[in-house]
Amino acid sequence: MNYPITLEGFEGQAIDVQTAGFLTGPKVLINGQPAAKGPKRGQMILRRNDGRDVVAVWKPQFLGLDVPQLAVDGKAIQVAEPLPWYVWVWSALPIILIFIGGALGAMAGMVGFSINTSIFRSSWPGPAKFGLTAVVSVVTVIVYVVAVTLFLAAIGR
Repeated sequence: MNYPITLEGFEGQAIDVQTAGFLTGPKVLINGQPAAKGPKRGQMILRRNDGRDVVAVWKPQFLGLDVPQLAVDGKAIQVAEPLPWYVWVWSALPIILIFIGGALGAMAGMVGFSINTSIFRSSWPGPAKFGLTAVVSVVTVIVYVVAVTLFLAAIGR
């Protein structure tokens, strides 16, 4: 998911924040191209309209699970509104599989959690988000049960 942002000194440039994926971290895209890596780990270099380079770094939100803030030249930019606590609790219901399902439960729970948080970041109306995430949570449990059943049948138990 991409979030367009506006930064002082970057007028006329399309700056987007691309959220983290399963295997990739968040990225800053300037006119569709990833920002240049900075001198230190986790830093990015952004070139302002006046030609001056500024350093940007990520500031994690809610244990690193929410969309991070972007600190540009020491000034924090809110990329997206943080999700409220009750949305985190509701989205995390599939994670219960971690405690009862071992490695397969952990994988299914984390995938369900990730899908749920993505749904809450979408533009759907509020009640639809809660309904759809309830369906995702139930489907996650069903997929887990089917996967465990197939696994146990494959090993002869």
